Formats: sequence, structure tokens, C-alpha cells
Amino acid sequence: MTSEVSDALARASGYLGALTQGAEREAVAVRAGRVAAAGFLDDLTRDVASASATELRRVLGFLDDLHQLESPAASRVAARLAAVQEPSGHWGPAVQEAQAVFETGMITGHLAKSPCARLELLEAAGDWLAERFSPDLVQGFRWGNIAAYAHTFANLPHDASDEILQWCGRELERGFRARRFSAVRTARVLVWCDARALPGTRLEPAELIMALLAEQAGDGSFGDVSSERAARTWDAWVALERLCAGP
Repeated sequence: MTSEVSDALARASGYLGALTQGAEREAVAVRAGRVAAAGFLDDLTRDVASASATELRRVLGFLDDLHQLESPAASRVAARLAAVQEPSGHWGPAVQEAQAVFETGMITGHLAKSPCARLELLEAAGDWLAERFSPDLVQGFRWGNIAAYAHTFANLPHDASDEILQWCGRELERGFRARRFSAVRTARVLVWCDARALPGTRLEPAELIMALLAEQAGDGSFGDVSSERAARTWDAWVALERLCAGP
């Protein structure tokens, strides 16, 4: 890890640590050893029994980033998701298929990395997504669909995985090079996929790291929209750490 990356991580940590509230502030404190993981996970999953699929997806994201997908907290989330999964295999509102694709792809990708999820639950979700896939779903700079499909099919074995990941890789790079996807959002997809690159892309980790460093603001934050800055800064912090960790 270079001194530039170490400095960027420190400044991002400082920005998040100075926030008055938010899960991102607590998450970076856990990673720094200032807050016990168990207490944070208990707080994060306190309302799991009544949580929506969207809320559970967000919780899973933190569990994944903190390497806690084997924890009792993950078991509680997986059990709730099994209870609210639709018979067809998806999560989210069927009448809003774009949202259902995003929720299902993200949830399935996280759960595929956890021993807490039942295989039949994952297979049903993967089949639901694969049945709806066509290249136009990830073309046109549709970051949410790229993220959802890449996350699931990079982590869940499926007959359709190779084709889908090729399309996702090409469109992710195209969005990055066209400056339609920030370095943070591009790297975020790779982190979720537990990969330094995707099939179909020529993006190198070093190029993405340099782009991430260039996007950091003077106060240590990332992101153009103030309401999203905490989430984007956490995304960037995780991405820099993972991309610099090597294969």
C-alpha cells in the first residue's frame, strides 16, 4: 500500500469518524478497533424481524464489508429474508421490476457468500434473475442492473454466469471510461464481486486506485451529493483497502 493510499484511507476515516451519526461512522470505528463488532452488529440487526427487503439488503452490505457473513447477525438476516422471499424467487415489489432486480441481485450476491443462506433460496433467486436477463438490461449506463447482475453471478454458480458477467464487465468499463460511473461506484461493483476485474473488462486495479484518489475531496469525503457522501466515502474506503490487498 502506497503512502498516497494510506493517507487517503486516513482522511476518509477521519471524515466518517467526525460524523454525528450513521452506520458508516460506526463501521469504520469497528474496522479501527474503537468499537466492538458484536455491539454494532446487535444494533444493526435489532429490528430484523420487521425489516423490509431493502433494509435487510443494507444490513447485509455492512455485514459483508465487515467480514461478518458467518455471524449470528447474518443468520438472523438470512432467516428473515427466507421468510419474505417471494414464491417466484425474488425480493422487492414485483410491480416495480427494476427495483426488484436490484434488491434481488444485491441480496443474492451477499447471501451467496454466507453459509447462513439455504441453497434452494439462492438458486430460486438466481433463476429469477437469469430468466429476465438480456443485454439491454445492462446497456445504457444502467449501474444498478450491472451491480445486481454482476454481484449475483460472480458469487453464485449458474449456467448463465459466464455470459452475464461478460456483459456486466464490458458495460461497467464503458460507463467508467465515459465518465458516467465514478471510480467509487465502479470499484464498488468489483468489491461486491470479490474481484479485481470482471470478464470483458480491461480495467486494471492500479488505474482504478488512481482514479479513486483523484475523486477524494479536501475534507476526506467522496461523492458529489451531500446526502450520499457518507455512503460513498465508506464505499471508497472499502474499495481502496480491498484493491490494495492484492489477489
